Amino acid sequence: MTRWLDPLTRGALALLSGLVCALVLVRPAWAQSPAPPPSTNTLGVLAATAASAPSCISYMVTGVCFFLRCTPFGCTVETSIRVSHYMPDVVVSTYNDQYIHPWRDVGGAVSGIGDRIGASILGRPLDATANTSAKRRGAAEPVTMKTVDAIGNPAVLINNSGTRMVVPGITELMSFPSTLPDILAEWAVAPVGLMQQVGEGVLNLLTNPGALMNTVTGAGNLMGGLGTDMSSMGPAASGGMDSASQGGFQEQLGQLRGMLDGAADAGGGNDFLCPSSADAFGVYFSSDVDSLFWRSMIPLELLYVGSWFPGYKEVSHLPLVNTWGSKYPRIGELVQQHPVKASAVLAERSAQIILKPSQPHIYAHLRPKSPHSYVWFAQVADPKWSMVHPYPSGCHTFGANDSVALLGYGDYRNTPNNSFVWNLWTRYECCRRRTEIFLFAVP
Repeated sequence: MTRWLDPLTRGALALLSGLVCALVLVRPAWAQSPAPPPSTNTLGVLAATAASAPSCISYMVTGVCFFLRCTPFGCTVETSIRVSHYMPDVVVSTYNDQYIHPWRDVGGAVSGIGDRIGASILGRPLDATANTSAKRRGAAEPVTMKTVDAIGNPAVLINNSGTRMVVPGITELMSFPSTLPDILAEWAVAPVGLMQQVGEGVLNLLTNPGALMNTVTGAGNLMGGLGTDMSSMGPAASGGMDSASQGGFQEQLGQLRGMLDGAADAGGGNDFLCPSSADAFGVYFSSDVDSLFWRSMIPLELLYVGSWFPGYKEVSHLPLVNTWGSKYPRIGELVQQHPVKASAVLAERSAQIILKPSQPHIYAHLRPKSPHSYVWFAQVADPKWSMVHPYPSGCHTFGANDSVALLGYGDYRNTPNNSFVWNLWTRYECCRRRTEIFLFAVP
């Protein structure tokens, strides 16, 4: 048949055939394997963390710290190495339904409590106001709404001496009005005329600190009666491991420790690791608990310039090319058809909440702990991501330009229920304290 076609048409068909063959050939290895299970457990989280450690830890000896030790017989100088590396601080899950949580044992226990709290806040079941309906889960979703939680990775137990019960609260929310001068300073350098697009209610909050404080106080009072329920999330997370995870937990932690030590050896010939600031199984964020703000019932995210200025603070490596989505507003609704990219952007939004103080949300701030037995140069810095479920991956930052790639980001990594789990890695740089008198570090 093709011999009767004109040369231009035959050339186009040949090119199309070549592209199809290329797509088949570049199909990644994981796409050829059986479909992944719909969820993972704590052992799976640890195994995925270990698999990504060589790519993610980025261990480097960055210098030497000098300390002074003095005795009645004189003073001497002691040294310790200064190192920089990443730690897998937080596990972030995005999903449609609490009953199909992708981290089924720990995340499932937390989401059940979060769902109850959210329903109490809004006075109606949460599925009626947010989660993607079953009819649309199998199709591309131009506008999607997901539930997100961020829980401390149990992997941090390999070098953390202790852990606390961490649950979301209103402490950071109540200090949010103190950030208004910084928000207004950002508006001062925004494009002329952008403020004219802002609604009257948002303008009132921007220009009337008293109105903003009343709004925040009202939300805080509404959450005040749910303190007992929120406190129960900590024990639910730490005690939520299924029997399979409990049986192999310590063994898996030991294997992970060996993997991280090996990655450290490759990076500098030393197995010294700075402790993480995260608490294992700490619940830093639950979008159900944060329903008032994650679902824009109280739209304080609209006070930020990024919520009104397209192209500003995007999840993108390039300023003018964005195939992902915006970091603001940090809510659960997003315009993104690709389910993996949608999950990544919402994970990024949750990180932008928990890594900062005084944000307009119900959460726990992942703040540097700064134990005194170390001298610190960086903590909880320069975040990057690895996929935990359905397919473990190496580390990267979201926002790569894949507009002309044969395979887009996340192709062949989807799950039937559009639920995903990510590791949030952050950078630490420290040296062990030898004495109380720190002199200096080189470099």
